Amino acid sequence: MKKWNSVLARLAVSYLSVVLVLVLSLCSVFYLYSSNRYMEESQNRNQITLANAARTIDSEVLQRTQQLALRLALDKNNDLRSFRADSWRTQPSRLLALQSLLKSEADAEPDLIEAIHLYDPQSGALLSSQYGFVDRSDLERAPASPIGWAARMQTSSRRDLWMPSRIAAEDPFSALPGGSGQKLLTYAHGYPFQSSGADSDLILAIDVKEDAIRRILHNMMPFQDQETWILSADGETALAAEKAVADPAVGSAASASVGSGESGGRTDGESYTIFREPLASTGWMLYSATPHSVFQEQSLTLQRLVLVVSGLALLVGLLLSGVMTKLIYSPLKRLVGKIRHLADPSADAGHGTGNEYGLIDTALNRLSDRVSTLQETIEATGPIVKRSAVLKLLQGDSADASPKERLLLAGLFGEAESFRCLLLQLGGRVHGPDESGGIGGSGESAPTPAEIVRLLERTDFPGGFFVAAELPERRIAAILARRPGGEAADVGVRPGEFGPEDADAFARSVAAIVLDACRTKLGADVQLSWGREVDRPEALHLSCGDAQIGMKYAYFMPERAMLNDPCLHERENSEEQIPQPLLARFKEKLAARQPDEVAEAIEALIEAVRVGPYPADYGHFILSNIVFAYSDHLKSVRYRPAGSHPDLHRQYVGLAHIEEFRIWLLDSARAFLAETEKRNGERAIDTLEAAKRHIDEHLSGDLSLESVSSAVFISAKYLSRLFKEETGVTYTEYVTARRMEAARTLIRSGSLNVEQVAGSVGYVTPAYFIKKFKEAYGCTPGQYMRENQQQARSS
Repeated sequence: MKKWNSVLARLAVSYLSVVLVLVLSLCSVFYLYSSNRYMEESQNRNQITLANAARTIDSEVLQRTQQLALRLALDKNNDLRSFRADSWRTQPSRLLALQSLLKSEADAEPDLIEAIHLYDPQSGALLSSQYGFVDRSDLERAPASPIGWAARMQTSSRRDLWMPSRIAAEDPFSALPGGSGQKLLTYAHGYPFQSSGADSDLILAIDVKEDAIRRILHNMMPFQDQETWILSADGETALAAEKAVADPAVGSAASASVGSGESGGRTDGESYTIFREPLASTGWMLYSATPHSVFQEQSLTLQRLVLVVSGLALLVGLLLSGVMTKLIYSPLKRLVGKIRHLADPSADAGHGTGNEYGLIDTALNRLSDRVSTLQETIEATGPIVKRSAVLKLLQGDSADASPKERLLLAGLFGEAESFRCLLLQLGGRVHGPDESGGIGGSGESAPTPAEIVRLLERTDFPGGFFVAAELPERRIAAILARRPGGEAADVGVRPGEFGPEDADAFARSVAAIVLDACRTKLGADVQLSWGREVDRPEALHLSCGDAQIGMKYAYFMPERAMLNDPCLHERENSEEQIPQPLLARFKEKLAARQPDEVAEAIEALIEAVRVGPYPADYGHFILSNIVFAYSDHLKSVRYRPAGSHPDLHRQYVGLAHIEEFRIWLLDSARAFLAETEKRNGERAIDTLEAAKRHIDEHLSGDLSLESVSSAVFISAKYLSRLFKEETGVTYTEYVTARRMEAARTLIRSGSLNVEQVAGSVGYVTPAYFIKKFKEAYGCTPGQYMRENQQQARSS
C-alpha cells in the first residue's frame, strides 16, 4: 500500500488540517470580532452625533423660524392684512408700524434671522425689515431679485416651503458691480395661515443665516462639519458641503433616500461611509461623509496582536498533532490488520489492495439501508401524489400531470361514468333554531380537514364514491364519481333513464348524506357547495368553478348548510351597487354619536349586503369600506379600543362569517360611543350643544367660525378643536352636513325649487350648493328631487 494512502498518513493529514482550521478560524474570529465591532461602534457613535446635530438644527433653527412666522401671522395687535392690495395708502402709519414690527422681530434674533419680508402678490409690493418698502417696478428692475421664493409660493399647493441656501447680495437693487453678500435660507408661509401658497393673500418670508446651521455643525461635529451637507425632498442641495467628497456612494446614497421618507441610516462607499438623518420640520435630509481610514487606523495594532497569537497557536497545534498521531496510530494499526485478515485471509498484511477505511465499511449494509429508505419514501409520497393529481384536475392542469399521476387517476376513476366537484367549508356555520350544536356544545376538539377527507373516502352510499383532497383555509375538495347504473332509488333518484333532473337530485341526496356523516361521526358542521356534472375527469375544473361560486357566499349565509341555489349564480353576475345613502347614513350617525341610529344603520347595511343582489366580492368590498370608515373615525377622535388589537381590519379578516361581523361591529361601536360619551366633560358638551343649536337656528345666516364662537362665548380656535375632538369632523364639515340635511328635508317637502332651497340653507350661489349636495349624497338636488317625487307617486 502506498504511504500516502496509509492510516498513519491520513491521521497526520487530518490532525494537521484540524489544527490549521482551528487556528485560521480563531484568527478570523478575532479579526472579524475586533475590527468589525470597533468599526460598528465608531459608526454608531458618528450616527448618534449626526442625529443629535439634526435635532439641534431642527429645534434651534428650523422650528424657531417657523414659530416666528406663526407668531407674526397670529399677532392680533398688528394685522398683516393691512398691507394687502394698497390698503395701507389711506393709512401710511400702518405701513410704518408693520415695518417696525418686522425689523424688531429680525433684530431680536440677530444670530439667526437676516431679514423678514412681507409680499403682496396682488400689487407686487414688498415690505422688508432690511429694504423697507419696495414696489413692483423696483423689484422688476433689481439686478438680483431678493424674492425668488415668491414665484414658487404662488404656484405651490402647500402652505409653506423652505428655499435652499443661496448667496444674497448686500444691496440687490444696486446696479453697481461688486459688493458682498452672505448665504441665506428662506422660509416662506402663506397668509392667512391655513391657506396654500397659490391661494394666499400675502406671503411672509424669513431669511435665515446659513452660518446659524454651520455653527451648530462645527460645535457638534468639529471633524466632519466640512463634509456635511443637506438635500431637500426633491434632491436639490439645500446646504452644500464646504469640502467636496469624491466617492460614487455619495450620489447613490443621496438619490436612493431622497423623497423616500426613510429614517436615518448609513451607506458604505468605496472610501467613505455616508451617514444620514432626517430634518423633521422640512422633510430634508442631513448627510455626513466620513473616510473609512478614520475607523480602520485604530484597529491595526489589535490586528497585529491577533496575528502573533495565531502564530503561537499554530506552533502549539503542530506539536500536539504529532503527539496525538503517534498515540492513536498504534491501536488503530492492530485493528486494521484484523479487518484485512477477515476480509481477505490469503492477502499479505503489507500488500493489501483495499484501503483501511474501505475494509471497515460494508457495502451490503449500505445497499440494504438504501433499499429500505427508498421503499419508505415511495409509501410516504403516495398521498402527496394523489393530492397533486386531484388538484391539477380541479385547476384544469391535467395535461401537466406526470405518468405516475395519470396512472393513479385511471385506477381511481376507472369504473365511473360521470363526475362532479363538491367543496366543503369546515367550521364557521351558525345553527338554526332546530339544529343541534355539533361540536360547539360538546367540548370536543374540532376535526381536522384530513379527518374529513378520510371520512368522505370511507363513506358508503349507493351509486358512487368519493375522491377527496385538502385545500387551503380549512376547505376540502371532493370529486363525486357516479358508477354506471348507480342511480338507484336508495338516494331518491328515479330508476331507468338518468336525466339532468335526476343528476341534480342524486347530488343533493349525496350532499345530505355527507352532511349527516360529518355531523354524526365527527361532530363537525360544514357548509357544502357543488358544481355541474361532467362526463370526463379533464372537465372537472368547470364543475369546480361552479362550486367555488356557491362557496363564496358561505360567509354571507352561515345559517345555510347547502349553497347550491341558482340565485347565487345570478347574484354573482349582478352589477348592482349598494345605495350610497346607506353608507352615508352610517358615517353621519357615527359622527353624530347617536347609538340607536348607529345600530340601525349597521343593521341596515349588513342586511343589505347579506340578502341584496350583490356579488360576494362586492359584499366583502362594502364590509371593508365600513371597517375603514369606522377605523378612520376612531383615529380622528384619538380613540383606541381597549383590550383588542388596534388594527380593526385585522380583526375583521379574522371573523368567520357575517353574523360574527355584525356582533363585533355593534359591540365595538357601542363601546366606542359609551366611552366617548363618558370622557366628554360637561362644559364641553354644553358648549358644543349650544353651538349646534345656534347652527341649527341660523342655517341661512352667517355661520363662520368667528360668528358662532362669539355667540357661545368661546374662542374660535377652541370651538374648532372641540368640534374635531367630540364629533370627529371639522367645524366646516359639520356645518356643511347640517345644511345638507336641512336641504334634503326641504327638497322632500316639495314646496321649494333648488335655488330657494340653496338660499334657505345659507348658500348664495346655487352652483356651489349643487356641488356640495352631490359630494354629500352622490347625486344632484334635482336628481334627488325627481327620485323623491317618483317614490311618492309609487307609494
